Amino acid sequence: MGHFSTFECFRPHFNALARVGYFKIVMRDIPRHKYMLHSAYRAVAFCLVLLYNLQHVVKVYKSRHSTDMIINVLFVLLTTLNTLSKQLAFNLRSRRIDRLIRVIDGPLFAYSKPNHDQSMSQNATEMSSLLTLYHGAIFTCGTLWAVFPLVNRALGVDVAFTAYFPFDTSMTPRFELAIAYLTVLITFQAYGHVTMDCTIVSFYAQGKTQLQIFRYNLEHLVDAHDESVKIDGNLNCNNNDLVGYKDMGYEARERLKKRFVRCLLHFRQIVWFINEVELIFFEAMVLQFLVSAWVICMTLYKIVSLSILSAEFVSMAVYLGCILAQLLSYCYYGTQLKVESEMVNQSIYCCDWLQLSPGFRRLLLVLMERCRRAIVPRIAFVIPLSLETYIAVSKADHNLINVDMGCHSVWLHLYLSKLITVVVQLPSLFSGIYWSQSLEEPRKWK
Repeated sequence: MGHFSTFECFRPHFNALARVGYFKIVMRDIPRHKYMLHSAYRAVAFCLVLLYNLQHVVKVYKSRHSTDMIINVLFVLLTTLNTLSKQLAFNLRSRRIDRLIRVIDGPLFAYSKPNHDQSMSQNATEMSSLLTLYHGAIFTCGTLWAVFPLVNRALGVDVAFTAYFPFDTSMTPRFELAIAYLTVLITFQAYGHVTMDCTIVSFYAQGKTQLQIFRYNLEHLVDAHDESVKIDGNLNCNNNDLVGYKDMGYEARERLKKRFVRCLLHFRQIVWFINEVELIFFEAMVLQFLVSAWVICMTLYKIVSLSILSAEFVSMAVYLGCILAQLLSYCYYGTQLKVESEMVNQSIYCCDWLQLSPGFRRLLLVLMERCRRAIVPRIAFVIPLSLETYIAVSKADHNLINVDMGCHSVWLHLYLSKLITVVVQLPSLFSGIYWSQSLEEPRKWK
């Protein structure tokens, strides 16, 4: 069986972060001078991000007497500030992230059986596909972001940039240069933002995958036919019919205890891993949900006033889809993690515990008491990262925007209401599907 590094699930994410200078190069041997050059590149990228945000802050101040302009600027500024908060979390707590990487690539998270390899490969493929999907959406949105000012200018509509420039941008070529500058920087930040989001989501998905492996190991805890950790103690057998307990012999008991201790350490490592991710990105996740709720509401507010055939409408629609998908990915994988942790006790019960002595059964009972408390990632230690939270946020945005939508055309009101209703109902469908799959897993594994 070839060695599979668990970090391979995260390599595309950290490579993408290093590509845009949002995080250092990890798990790669590079010459010192290249590392120094990359550090300088990261410093330049950070300065450009700060400059971009500063331009928008100045624009908010100069437009303080225009509510519509302030909303347009905050529409972009709050999102980029959210990006900045995650960038700071990644870099100011890089040592803690390094420790997460060491745990991911460590022996407890490594696979040792074919079923483990299957779970990890599936998770790696899923996370890579999600990252690719997000990157495609970002480049699409960035292209539309550059196109719609040019289209509006060609149609004779005044174009007001959301960033402050110390010179007049209404004349050629300053207008085109300003568009290029803003488009490149917003796409650059969006690329880093969604990559950081996918990385955080991958941490939670890795926790879910490790719980699947942990459950599999528990269900096969006493399997004597398991060649990788075979129990070959002195058992009382007659024609392959078991007469005594499997942990009666000294050697068999020690092997079973070794398996059990490894499972216990694995579970403790998983709990620590999820708690550490929650602590590292504590402030960033609080800001994420506050900004997401506000941006979704303001995006719907802007869409209502746009022509459905305009380039800006398409750009706003794609942007809204990215924000909703961003929020959904956190809540969906948080729910998956919770569901897997709630199924642990069922997996313990599915093991062949009847062939264990009463003393060993007591150990399993103590473990079941510990595992009764589900692993639930939370925002600010209070709000669960779950599909129920996503539904609540979506419904709140829906109720807030209904007040403004009543002033506009009825058909657009109905269209957006149906769209939001579908968005709210999708998580319930995903949750039901995942629950049904989880309930089938123990029978499939046995």
